[in-house]
Amino acid sequence: MKTTMKIGLATALALALAATGAPASASGLAVDAGELPAKTRASLRIDIDRARGEAPDLFRQVDEIVAKANEIDAASRRPGAPLTMHFKVLGPRALMPMLELLAWGGQVKAGLTPTAHAALRVGLIEAVGIIRDGRAVPVLARIVDRERDVDTTRAAADALGRIGTHESFGALTAALGNADGAGGERLHAILIGIGASHRLDAARLLARRAEGADEATARAVAKALGTAGNAWAWKTLASRGEESAVREVAARALVKIYVEHAGEARTAASNALLVVGDAHTATFIADAKRTASADVAAALDALAARMAKNPVR
Repeated sequence: MKTTMKIGLATALALALAATGAPASASGLAVDAGELPAKTRASLRIDIDRARGEAPDLFRQVDEIVAKANEIDAASRRPGAPLTMHFKVLGPRALMPMLELLAWGGQVKAGLTPTAHAALRVGLIEAVGIIRDGRAVPVLARIVDRERDVDTTRAAADALGRIGTHESFGALTAALGNADGAGGERLHAILIGIGASHRLDAARLLARRAEGADEATARAVAKALGTAGNAWAWKTLASRGEESAVREVAARALVKIYVEHAGEARTAASNALLVVGDAHTATFIADAKRTASADVAAALDALAARMAKNPVR
């Protein structure tokens, strides 16, 4: 009875705070919890509080990493390197303390150096993505839609891609639409995140984005298609129903990028084709060669020779 009353009171309090828009310490490392939809914020707060009651040691362990962030970063060979592995070892149950830090701030102390702050923020986002839990989508979606720092955007987009649900894919496509006007590295980071979703609709979207793309965007799309169709990555996925279709769509689009671009975009397409390793690639190359100019035909011959030696099938 007492437990039921406590949960009921916690729920009511969370809903009340969400309705008033005045949660304490709402500003997190990556987003402000107050900017999340009220029901989403309340539900997430309840999940966090429940998790704290069930596994307080995990919250303490996460806080200990945060407290040592300056020290860890200072000892790193590359200051600012994400602290991902420090959080990953805590396992999936560390999701809620990490989301609390990202959206509410938790026990983050003042005085973090700029590189430690970046290492902590990106590390948390990457570790959340590794867990692949749909409850993280609202926070990650807010980050990828509003964040201007490219490294943070890249981490959040990749995390959404890893989750791979309709909701996370929708968040990525919405962010892509909002980033279209600005272009640049942020847009490219979102494209690569879309590739990480390993979905057929994602592969088709990327193939469309390659149409008439500039050199930099074509390179980003090629990398994203390589991620989407990566043969080795597909072997690790629980659901592989779309694998053949995704790899075929990716290979077709990559050959097209290879034909239509030179320089870095062509190199990216060639490298991506190797990791996709789709069985239709030789046919796509032969089809492209029929209408290609002499120099492009020679490049396609070189690609065909490279693919013939490719161990990925």
